[in-house]
Amino acid sequence: MPEGKRRILCAEANRDVGDLIALMLAQKGYAVESVQTVADCLKLAVTERFDLYILNDTYIDGDSLELCQQLRALDPVTPVLLFSLESSGPSRQQSLQTGVKIYQSKTSDFVSLVQTIDQLLQS
Repeated sequence: MPEGKRRILCAEANRDVGDLIALMLAQKGYAVESVQTVADCLKLAVTERFDLYILNDTYIDGDSLELCQQLRALDPVTPVLLFSLESSGPSRQQSLQTGVKIYQSKTSDFVSLVQTIDQLLQS
C-alpha cells in the first residue's frame, strides 16, 4: 500500500453495504479494511493504525456504543463515524457521549457519506 494513504476501518454488519462503502472510498484513494463484527474490528484496531473508524448500529456480537467505548480505550484520538439507521440505532446524544465524532444517518446517500469522510480527514 502506498505511503501516506489514509486508512479507514469500516465495521459494517451488512457485507454488501460495507463493500459498497469500501469501494467508494477506495475510488477516492483511501485504504479501507472491512469487517462485520465487533471482535474483528477490535482485533484489527489492536494491531493496526487507522485514521478513521466507521461503525454500524448493531452487530451479531455487540452494538456500536460498546464498540466505540472499547475503541476509545484503545485509541482515544482517531475519529469515529457512526453510520446509523436512526430508528434502530443509538441516539445521536448517546453516540456523541461515548466518543463518536460524527453521526451520519443511513437515510442520507453514500455520496454524502464520502463527502463527510473527505472533510473529516482533510481537517
